Amino acid sequence: MTPNPAIISVIGSLNVDLVSRTPRIPHAGETLTSTSFAIGWGGKGANQAVACARLSRSRNQAQNDADVQVRMVGAVGADEFHAGFLAALREDGVNVDRVQILEGKKTGVAVILVETHSGENRILVFPGANGEVKGKRDLVEGDEGVVLFQLELPVEVVLHNMKIARDRGAETILNPAPAIPLPNEAYQGLRHLMVNETEAALLSGIENPTSWDEVAAVFISRGVENVIITLGGEGVFYKTAKQQSESQKGHMVPALKVKVVDTTGAGDTFAGAYTVAVARWKAMAQGADFDLDAAIAHANRAASMTVQKAGAQSSIPWANEVPEA
Repeated sequence: MTPNPAIISVIGSLNVDLVSRTPRIPHAGETLTSTSFAIGWGGKGANQAVACARLSRSRNQAQNDADVQVRMVGAVGADEFHAGFLAALREDGVNVDRVQILEGKKTGVAVILVETHSGENRILVFPGANGEVKGKRDLVEGDEGVVLFQLELPVEVVLHNMKIARDRGAETILNPAPAIPLPNEAYQGLRHLMVNETEAALLSGIENPTSWDEVAAVFISRGVENVIITLGGEGVFYKTAKQQSESQKGHMVPALKVKVVDTTGAGDTFAGAYTVAVARWKAMAQGADFDLDAAIAHANRAASMTVQKAGAQSSIPWANEVPEA
């Protein structure tokens, strides 16, 4: 094993994806015949854990040789899905020792409709075992360099463990999806906030933003260090607290021009690539500043690979499959 690898813990959801592809979304009361159906492994937590694992090493590189180790923390049901799900995560190099298997519960399920002509998706989620991770439970072990959170677990669990991670000196990354209003304490001391344009508008309170600088400033005023706003086909906007203090504008990176097949998993791939960059910096920095520009550019390229394939986890690339700048 690589000496002192960077450790990432992903505290989040595990869902079974039931994916139907359709020429268009049916209207109310209408029945359509889909063009395909597939069952896959997903959930924002598991997707981002797989993205971290794959984007930290080449496809054929042994897990023990990787400089980044990824842990998944969450819950599945003791049902027909959990064994295959955990085996798939292990195959991708994700440590699942801290995934609970809950008797009498069902694994979370996401029903996903994908429009074939646009690649856009609509998702309906049943939380299942994810909703059973309750109370102020300590899910952070303390040796992590980075802890990555989303909001598909109960919010009190997320907020409690974000505080623990910050107090123990870990880099905390929050991808607040699905977006719900959060208390100010969620943002205080948060190093990295990663939102899409819908989440950015809802959480900032600016319903129709005319400037992403204005939106980012809201989060920075609440205590966030780095604000990243993913804008789909328009690209990625990002701004730091330092830029805000020096009255500088944030940066915009345009999206790469590729053929979009399915946007499912693109945001999770971006989050995984970005998290790996943070983890490597945390492990090796020794006082050096985090290269946010390089991390965003690489994550943008990784996400562009994902949208060219169908599926969630199945479309996430390995490190050697992402083109260089």
